[in-house]
Amino acid sequence: MMIDVPPAPLPTQEQVIEQRLLDCGLEPGGFTVRYEGYLQSIEIVIASNAGADAENFACIKEAAGYEIVTFQDGEMSAAYMDYASELARPEMMVMYENRLKETGLWNGFPSREDFGSLREFAEALEAHAGIEPASALRVSGDGILFDPPGDSSDFVDFVERYSNLLAVVAYATTKDRLNFGFIGNEKIAD
Repeated sequence: MMIDVPPAPLPTQEQVIEQRLLDCGLEPGGFTVRYEGYLQSIEIVIASNAGADAENFACIKEAAGYEIVTFQDGEMSAAYMDYASELARPEMMVMYENRLKETGLWNGFPSREDFGSLREFAEALEAHAGIEPASALRVSGDGILFDPPGDSSDFVDFVERYSNLLAVVAYATTKDRLNFGFIGNEKIAD
């Protein structure tokens, strides 16, 4: 008499990723792969004892797909973020370029090398976007910060006023690999 055995369950996405990471050469027990509801994603956390280094980044990225990868070591985390950003850079450049062409901001785009200082370049970006120079951008160290004046509580007005500037700055900072940040939303009233 033959007994029917139910088929083995298919591996979960987490198990598939775990196996791929092991295939990348990471040490068992050196990483976790679990779905995190608050992230609405699988998070892969790689500890120092996983044996990962920069040479594993391509394999880790491929194993993770679009899931979130976090390294517990700050330097490794920063290096991986740089690696992932550089991979996405060509696609981002095309996306930003198309946005600038759609809004008529492509022609005459300011070139960083035409300006002696980052402050002068930031002001040129504002002028190019139709914003008064030195009114919404400021420079801090080697980065450009978005710091618009006044009340930001009218979201629709805010978006209409600054969407072109943000598109211009996104393209410029991606193209020239400049740091860009936002002043916190502490200015926005509750």
